[in-house]
Amino acid sequence: MTRFLPALLLLAACSGTSDDVPRMSDASAPDAEPAVTRITPGRSGQERDPDVSPDGQTLLYASNEHGGNFDLFLRVRGSNTSTRVTRLEGDERFPKFNPRDPKAIAFCSNTRGSWEICLMPNYEREPDRVVVVSEAGADSLHPSWSPDGKRLVYCASNEGDEGGWILKVWEAETGRTRVLEGADGFLPEWSPTSNTIVFQRMRRRGSWEAALWTLDYDNGAVRNVTALFSGDGWAAINPSWSPDGRHLVFATVAKSKARADVFHEPDDLWLLRADGSRATRLTTSPASDGMPCWGADGRIYFVSDRDGGPSRIWSLEPRLPE
Repeated sequence: MTRFLPALLLLAACSGTSDDVPRMSDASAPDAEPAVTRITPGRSGQERDPDVSPDGQTLLYASNEHGGNFDLFLRVRGSNTSTRVTRLEGDERFPKFNPRDPKAIAFCSNTRGSWEICLMPNYEREPDRVVVVSEAGADSLHPSWSPDGKRLVYCASNEGDEGGWILKVWEAETGRTRVLEGADGFLPEWSPTSNTIVFQRMRRRGSWEAALWTLDYDNGAVRNVTALFSGDGWAAINPSWSPDGRHLVFATVAKSKARADVFHEPDDLWLLRADGSRATRLTTSPASDGMPCWGADGRIYFVSDRDGGPSRIWSLEPRLPE
C-alpha cells in the first residue's frame, strides 16, 4: 500500500461492496455562510485532520510544514505557536484525543511500512512512547474513541477483498480486536454520547460515490446497520458528530455547481440531524472545504484552501438545522 493512501481514500476515491442506498433530497441551503476564522498561520506545507480536546482548548492536527512527512502538532487556544508532538519516521495522520484522558492520543502511522493504529499514552510525560494496537497484515486507518475512552473503532483493508475495507473495534482493557461483521466501510466516527458509529460506505463496487451509514455497537454485536444519507452523482464524506450527538457535519464531493466536475477533493460542508433529516449546506465558498471536526466549544474546525494558498485549518460557528 502506498504511503499516501489516506489522502486518496479520504476523498472517496476507493471502491466498496455495499448496495445502493436511498437517495435523499436536499433540505435547504443558506443565503451566506457563517463567518470563518483561520486558526493556523503556517506558510508552507499542508495541514490535515483537526481534532479538538475535550475541554475545547487545544487543537491537534497533522502538518508537513517542517518536512516532507506529516507529524502531529498541538495548538492551545489563543496561542501563536504550535508544539510538535510526534517525531517518527514516515507520516502520522488522523489524531484523536481520548475523551476521558486527553493526554492520551490515538493516531495512525506508516513508520513501519503499513498503516497502523498507534497510541501515545501520555504525550507530555512519555513523548517517545508509542504503542501499536492494530493487527498486522492490513492497512489500518482513522481511529475514533468510544465515549468512555476504552475502545477504538477504525477501518482496515480487507485481506479477502482487494480494495475493500472493514471496521474493527479494539478494546483497551483486554487488548482484543473485533471485526464488525456486516459493516464494510471507511472513516468511522463514534458518537460522543452513545454506541452509534457513523461511517462512509461506497454505494456500489467501483463507485466513487460515498454515502453515510450508521450502526450500533452492542457488547461486541453489530445492530441496526442503516443508510443515513446519500446523493445522486456526488459523495458525502468525512462525517463528524456534534458534542451532544444530535447532529453531524460532513463534506461533499462534486456537489456544488462550482466544483461539479472535481472528484479528487471536497467542495462544501453540510449539516444533518442524527436521524438523517434536515440536510443543510453550511459553507458556500468556491474553495475546497473538508475534514470537519466538531469541537467541544461548539465550533466546527475544518481544512480549506480558501485563502488561495496551501490547505490550513479554519473554524466557524454553525447555525443548526431547526
